[in-house]
Amino acid sequence: MQTLHALFAAAKRAYDSGGTPHGPIGDTAAHAIELLAQRARSRGLAQCDGKAYSVFEASGRVSRPFLPSLYEPDPRVFQAEWRALVQAAQPKAKCYGLAAARSNRVLYTALTAFCVCYDLWKPGSRKTPGTFFEAVLGSILQPVLPGFRREGHVILPGQTENVSTDIVFHSPASAHGGLVIPAKITTRERVVQPFAHQRILDSIFGAGAFKSVLICVSEMQRDGDANANAICVPGTIRLFQMHLAAMSGIGYLDPPARYLAADVSSVIPVFTVGELLETRLPLIV
Repeated sequence: MQTLHALFAAAKRAYDSGGTPHGPIGDTAAHAIELLAQRARSRGLAQCDGKAYSVFEASGRVSRPFLPSLYEPDPRVFQAEWRALVQAAQPKAKCYGLAAARSNRVLYTALTAFCVCYDLWKPGSRKTPGTFFEAVLGSILQPVLPGFRREGHVILPGQTENVSTDIVFHSPASAHGGLVIPAKITTRERVVQPFAHQRILDSIFGAGAFKSVLICVSEMQRDGDANANAICVPGTIRLFQMHLAAMSGIGYLDPPARYLAADVSSVIPVFTVGELLETRLPLIV
């Protein structure tokens, strides 16, 4: 874990300095995959949401559920796919020329391997997986948003408080506009926050000046040692979208089937992150 932490720290320093550290991020994720292959074992957990989930076990601890069908267990294959994703950026088109399924798999693998290592060997570092998620998303989105300025907040004119979120891409075309990316590994009870922030931005800058896309890994959580549950609040999301503020969509790497159902997706677009990168991002920005 010392090596993993050192690799992550190098990637974070570069990211916090405004960079897009694709190489260090890929190295960090590949090392996490290798650690799990060498020092942990996986086993099936449960069938849930129409998918078969597993967990990793090591040191007497059990990880969060993960989807083996989306996980690449070979670090060399992962590195090749990570490079393919990075090289597929098409800045002029604001998209990636890689099939959505391949993007989803490589991103899901990177996040899952890193998070599971912290579940098993450093469970007290609860904020670190979310920080890595932010760096991965910011570094992947930046190349296809040329001219956009990446920050972690929106300054509110005439206010003593600012809107602090995970990633903000300020538009080069407007002094007060851009794309807001709340990044949550799972939303749990925090799903109200992105809608509340969007409401504030709409109130101050006008509807549509800033557009928000909530990006998550999954809503799957382990229930004991032999079960898993998808924690979904479809009614709440519909109410927030209709009566609090309208967001531009929710992207998942492992989308809950419940959110893909028509009663939710007809109110707010729900898609995979790979779809966002391949086709949807140009329609939003």
